[in-house]
Amino acid sequence: MKNDIVYFFKKLYEQGAVTLYEGNISVRDEDVIFITPSQQSKETIDAGMIVEMDLDGNLLSDNGYKPSSEYKMHQELYKLRDDIGAVVHTHSTYATAFALRGNPIVSNLAELEMFFGGEIPCCSYGKPGTDEIFRDFKQFFVRENKNVALLERHGIVAVGGNVEEAFARAQTAEKIAKITLLAAMVR
Repeated sequence: MKNDIVYFFKKLYEQGAVTLYEGNISVRDEDVIFITPSQQSKETIDAGMIVEMDLDGNLLSDNGYKPSSEYKMHQELYKLRDDIGAVVHTHSTYATAFALRGNPIVSNLAELEMFFGGEIPCCSYGKPGTDEIFRDFKQFFVRENKNVALLERHGIVAVGGNVEEAFARAQTAEKIAKITLLAAMVR
């Protein structure tokens, strides 16, 4: 599980969805959350750096690393839906362009409907690392049963049953955002 987190974290970096020190990934195994450490280089991260905590944010082991400063966002998603087994948070360029403007991703692209059931919503702004960042999660991830949402002025968060599924959803949302922006320029 820890190796999967490291693998997909490095892939996010290689694909330009995050820079060296931004973004985060977590995986839940029953009541344990495995999450990427705060401010650690994607080039040197390894499985031994992954932080273990419970759903209340208590560290379960001390490996010398602090959890991502956005661990509360991950906790909230796990508490909202039992089917969420992984969370991927990126600052991918095109999706974040929508988030910067506070706009949902809306398009008539078939894949948007197929993969996301329509638009990808945008949560209202909340300062990263605070409870404000997830105040719209219940609306989007529970009532509307979304698996991806933009974070206004910040980035994107995707969930899945496992880390590969959450990664794929974040990756697909970025592709759709890019196509939607490019299509807007075509006359």
